[in-house]
Amino acid sequence: MQLTTNIFSIDRFFFKHLSYISESSIFGHSESVKKFFRFITNFGEGYFELLLIVVLLSFFLINKKKYSHLKKCILAIIFTLLFTQITVNLMKILFARARPSITVNPERFYGVMTLIKNSSFRKGSYTSFPSGHTITAWGTIWILSFYTKSRFIKIPLFILGILVGISRVYLVRHWITDVIASVIISYFIAKFVYKKMFKNKEKIVKRNLISYYKKISVKIFRRNGI
Repeated sequence: MQLTTNIFSIDRFFFKHLSYISESSIFGHSESVKKFFRFITNFGEGYFELLLIVVLLSFFLINKKKYSHLKKCILAIIFTLLFTQITVNLMKILFARARPSITVNPERFYGVMTLIKNSSFRKGSYTSFPSGHTITAWGTIWILSFYTKSRFIKIPLFILGILVGISRVYLVRHWITDVIASVIISYFIAKFVYKKMFKNKEKIVKRNLISYYKKISVKIFRRNGI
């Protein structure tokens, strides 16, 4: 199929220019770069997300009245993590894609039946698609980006998410399309959770905006004698 051919071409291109085992890697083969990406990739392990939940929960418990708005944010992060992990693990089994550490040529998706036949069902070597680290990090990043309007928070979060994705390719754990798929999937899951958790808040905001514009319109009409 043309689609899979294009996917594999994209994967080969980015693997050649991003992975540390490639001679053409833009990051070179410095040990300090390896250490950096090994550190960055930990943000997709779930530690960052759990630490964030603990910090937000601490603020909420210290002053429930002042930080009451954090309750829904904490729950949104938890539900997003839950749904992303269920989704990513099901997809890993269904697609059963070999990691770059198994083959540097992303020639196919093996599928669940191939894994069962070859008794490779529990082997992590065939769970490349999509990226679990990326979907974990980006699920939380999307929720926080929906929740806050501050660019000073959003921009560092997006940079962190991009670096986590790159780290998975650099460390020869995933193909770039595994990473891209995880970013997209996590967006829709986070958006769904956010809408369910904050739909009343959005309705109130819309109502207030409508009332505000109505008041402005009335004032303008009165001034112009309409």
